[in-house]
Amino acid sequence: MPDDTRLKILFVATEAVPFAKEGGVADVIGSLPKELSTLGHDVRIFIPHYGSIDSARWRLQSTGVIRTFFMSGYNQTIIISQATLPNSSVTVYFLAHDAFFGRHQQLYLGLDQRDEQRRFLLFCRGLLDCLPQLGFTPDIIHLNDWQTAPCAAYLRTTHRHLLRHGATRIIYTIHNLQYQGRWDPSILDEAGLDRASVFIPIGLEFWGDVNWMKAGIVYSDAITTVSHRYAEEIQTLDYGWGLDEMLFQRHTRIFGIPNGLDWTEWNPMTDINLIASYTPENVQAAKQLNRSALRQEFGLPDTSDIPLIAIVSRLVDQKGFDLIAAIASQLGTMPLQLVVLGTGHPQYEQLFRELAASTDNVRVHIGFDVALSHRIYAGADLFLMPSAFEPGGLGQLIALRYGTIPIVHATGGLADTVLDRDTDPDLGNGFSFEEYTSAQLFDTLNRALHHYEAQDDWSDLVDRAMVYDSRWSASAQAYSQLYGRVLRLPSV
Repeated sequence: MPDDTRLKILFVATEAVPFAKEGGVADVIGSLPKELSTLGHDVRIFIPHYGSIDSARWRLQSTGVIRTFFMSGYNQTIIISQATLPNSSVTVYFLAHDAFFGRHQQLYLGLDQRDEQRRFLLFCRGLLDCLPQLGFTPDIIHLNDWQTAPCAAYLRTTHRHLLRHGATRIIYTIHNLQYQGRWDPSILDEAGLDRASVFIPIGLEFWGDVNWMKAGIVYSDAITTVSHRYAEEIQTLDYGWGLDEMLFQRHTRIFGIPNGLDWTEWNPMTDINLIASYTPENVQAAKQLNRSALRQEFGLPDTSDIPLIAIVSRLVDQKGFDLIAAIASQLGTMPLQLVVLGTGHPQYEQLFRELAASTDNVRVHIGFDVALSHRIYAGADLFLMPSAFEPGGLGQLIALRYGTIPIVHATGGLADTVLDRDTDPDLGNGFSFEEYTSAQLFDTLNRALHHYEAQDDWSDLVDRAMVYDSRWSASAQAYSQLYGRVLRLPSV
């Protein structure tokens, strides 16, 4: 089959920009299908209809599809509506169920909640039940993370008829291997799956539990991750979260395809949130104006000879805040200013509150503010993102786009996108360190400060950052080629 064949592609996910967002997967589902559509593919999306999704605002229309089926001890009724992904021809289907989705403003209830299992099992089974009535027969069913992985189990058992005698392929994307959706085996009875068929070592069984992430891994025709490095890392003991051996067994069907960035949303030339818009040609003057405004907003002195460093992040261990905490006492005396935007673990929120109260150069905004995040990316000189692991990463891509130089731990998507300036002076676009220690972070931070102070090639570094091509178009081409390749391979 030629790679330019027009395919019917169904994305199944729990969130999608602009309808519902909590994590990075929403940005992927809001962007990648749109780019695939521009390549000529017929792309559709399925997400739950949460209570936070305003039907009137997004002009949801009835599909006329209503289904009732027995699950979790009761007759469950679902209703399917549809809308169009803004600025595209992509159809988005919304699965409504009042008790499991409509009554909840939040997207997720928590991994420790049995209803979290029930609601996404209902979502998976319900959308597969409704697919024939919607008149869409996909060539590719593209699943994302553990919440949609039950679709793969259904498609290999109770709903195998939807695979059209081997003509449909299942793609499964791991956005974060840490969150696997484990539960006790009784959940299989509620799911309507036969234990003898699926609760086996080459199926869903995982140390006595059901593991839905494993369903996506073993039942899919191909597995993708959101960076090249992460595809390799998850097959190792250090990053495999107990699934490394299973993943290694499937290594010939694992592909790393980097995430992209929406260059329309993140564009310093047209960004209405900025004091001064800019391109690579006028970045230095505009940066100065945005930096001064950001310092005023955070109550910092407008000192021209020291850099402004930014953190925009969830304040959790995964994002490297254990390393930052270990050097916190030194931050207040270093030749830098630091602004922090985010929420997370109370100990880190408190850490930055105390630093802001006790130092002249650290300020924090606990919470999240989209417009403020744009101003921070544009006004800062450096962006700190020392994640312990990072499957893809969005912050470093935005920072590069805005000419704000990343400081990262060389892992996952960070290693794929940020090249250390001292390792490669001609092509480097940031600063990175290999060993995950506070000492390495401290040394790398000092290296970055030295280069900023010297200013010998800082403008070149900013230029290289801004011209880094992180657009979704390259990722869409890679996925399109992968779909064509997988359709030529035998199904699992």
